[in-house]
Amino acid sequence: MKTDDRSSSPALSKLSLVQAFVFGYVLWVVPVIVRWVLSSMSIRLVVYHALWIALLYALALSTIWVVHRAARARGISLKVASMLSLAATVPAMMVSYFIDLEVALWDPSLSLLRPEEPRTLSYALATALVDSVAIAAFLAAVVFLPAFARAHKERIYELERVSREAELLRFRAHLEPHFVLNSLNAVAGLVEEDPPQACELLAALGDLFREASAFHSVHRVEDEIEWLKRYVTIHELRHPDVLRATWDVDPDTLELSCPALILQPLVENAVKHGALRGGGHLLVRSALEQGTLTLTVEDDGPELGSPRAGGRGLTIVKRRLELESVKTSAFELVREGARTVARVRLPASLRGAHA
Repeated sequence: MKTDDRSSSPALSKLSLVQAFVFGYVLWVVPVIVRWVLSSMSIRLVVYHALWIALLYALALSTIWVVHRAARARGISLKVASMLSLAATVPAMMVSYFIDLEVALWDPSLSLLRPEEPRTLSYALATALVDSVAIAAFLAAVVFLPAFARAHKERIYELERVSREAELLRFRAHLEPHFVLNSLNAVAGLVEEDPPQACELLAALGDLFREASAFHSVHRVEDEIEWLKRYVTIHELRHPDVLRATWDVDPDTLELSCPALILQPLVENAVKHGALRGGGHLLVRSALEQGTLTLTVEDDGPELGSPRAGGRGLTIVKRRLELESVKTSAFELVREGARTVARVRLPASLRGAHA
């Protein structure tokens, strides 16, 4: 990931340049109007002032826009591009001062120079240089400080996003070997008891792993449920007289999105620590209520204890929900009557919103 401030697109917006033009123009024109009201300044001079100031800022801001875009398009950093564009505004603004000098020589009554000020090139050059530097400093504060603030905010957001992705990959790297080992252990028990069934389960596991490796970080609830059904089938084949699963899936939830394999640790926990130690019943449910997607895994196993309440799989589920940056998501593991319920709540959104 790039951590500097280079970008293929400029950090300046046309809106910020328009705002700078309006702000600077008003700051300069208002004193002129006040002088016109309080003194005998002619209306011709006021109009000339207004036009000259518009020319000054138009030259400065158009120069900033052109130079900044050209510099950024060549991969120059935001800081350097800003310095180059500001430096270019000085000669650009000086053009307007030379125009005023020519007007002063042609019609002294329209000049911005006071009567006692000399109409010489050297004086106009010095005045233009000082004023242009001051205006460039003003433009730096109005135009570039917001741009730097936006660029800094974007870098912080990008760093946080990459950090979340890295942690999600770390959790997934833990989950996949954990899942593979537990599944292979389930098949190992059948190798001597029922070799044909063991071969069938190995083939099913191969398909399961292949699909899991192709999942993105977010997919449809339908994909999650279909994958879990095959996963649970493996456990049902291993414990044909003990484990039975029920699926209560709301059709309205099928196209909604959820973190991929978010329920797998919950199902594994419910089978290992719940159903196989109790009545053997597992229930997976999805529901949509008032804009909230609720995914539930229930079992009729024994009371909650440290092995199932504090397992690594449940920790992964909690942390993944945090890393998904969904403030309204929630996870709970509770005892409701004679059943243990693991419940994940997510804001209801379509798969395309996460693509």
